Amino acid sequence: MSTDSDQTTPPLKWIEQPPTAFDIVTGYYPESKPKAELRLRPCLVVGVLKGQTTGNLAIRIAYGTKNLKFVQRKDIDLIIQNHSDLKAIGLPMATRFNLDELIVLPWNQENFGCWRGYRHPVIGRLTQDYIKDFAYSMMIRQSNS
Repeated sequence: MSTDSDQTTPPLKWIEQPPTAFDIVTGYYPESKPKAELRLRPCLVVGVLKGQTTGNLAIRIAYGTKNLKFVQRKDIDLIIQNHSDLKAIGLPMATRFNLDELIVLPWNQENFGCWRGYRHPVIGRLTQDYIKDFAYSMMIRQSNS
């Protein structure tokens, strides 16, 4: 018979399997001010960087929020709200990825983690249509700057 005290924490094997661009991962971003309890939220991976000398990985992400602000943000953020799309992408609820606040974070357990029931921070991936929507949003942003 095994008890909780007999079990050890398994090694973080997901660290060795980084995400790729357009994956959806669960990360601790953004921090709230004042700093509250950290909460994992969905984040869109827009790039993966590797240190030339260290080989360490960092992930450029846009955080996801359930605050859609559809009318104000529809052409400048990536908003996923269709039920079948949410299911295909791996999101539990309608989500807006805020493209105003892209940030680069080291790929480690301080910045990324697994939702309960998951073994990896990668929870899904954008479909081709949403990858095109992302490119369109970035193009609109560049033309407005």
